[in-house]
Amino acid sequence: MSAGFLGGFLVSALSGLYTSLWGGFKDSPWEGFKPRTFPRSVLFSLIIFAFLLAVPVLRERVAELGLVQLFFLVMGLERFLTELHKGCFREEPQEKYFVPSALTILGRPVRSRALRIAAGVVLVSGVIAVLFIGTPVTGFWAYLVVAYLTGLLVSGGGAWKDAPFEGFHTLKFFRSGLALAVASPLFFWLQTPGEPVALGVLIYMNGGLERFLVEYYKTYIQRNMSGKFRPDLPRVESFRREGFHYGAWVLILAVAATAFVEAGAAG
Repeated sequence: MSAGFLGGFLVSALSGLYTSLWGGFKDSPWEGFKPRTFPRSVLFSLIIFAFLLAVPVLRERVAELGLVQLFFLVMGLERFLTELHKGCFREEPQEKYFVPSALTILGRPVRSRALRIAAGVVLVSGVIAVLFIGTPVTGFWAYLVVAYLTGLLVSGGGAWKDAPFEGFHTLKFFRSGLALAVASPLFFWLQTPGEPVALGVLIYMNGGLERFLVEYYKTYIQRNMSGKFRPDLPRVESFRREGFHYGAWVLILAVAATAFVEAGAAG
């Protein structure tokens, strides 16, 4: 079930909306609800989809994807690029954070804005370069290995940012890799026979799926405090956030139903 132009924009917007919902749920008890920044992930996701369409080789690969594959591809790219935007390009006071949002090296903030921007340009270029890796991925075990290694990549980025402040937790580090290894049959079942997914695309699809699963568990089940904020900050209790959880479930059910239909069509 190919996305098409309008369908692709809609799927990209919904992908960003899912991210905005968990971000609003986690952050509102300490920041309140921010209508101005809430749709940021939606906007970023639409820009990402527009970029994918603008580059001929990427447009061809996206045209072969189904709706669910595109949903997770855009989510994975949005998460990588948004974290780099916050760490390297955005100027923001850091006093409210326990784990700084700005770039750090071994826990030490990078004070030079020019150095942060230079690092950001290099890292964003690397993220985009990975997207162009065209090696086709076929076979169940190849999908599983790519999923597990993508999980380790995500965990490595999280450890780089969080471990100097929270400590290194071995079980937490391997959580993303194991979660993606278990979930890897999803993308294997969704592949269209004769049209293998390119490695670069699959990496970011897995990155999106990891955030989809792990953030749901952390945000709505564990209901952990967002670890980036200082623990002594006062809570903002005036905003009712449970509606975000209901919205997330609507999207989860829509993704699950679409995956069921697309897996049947691919089979």
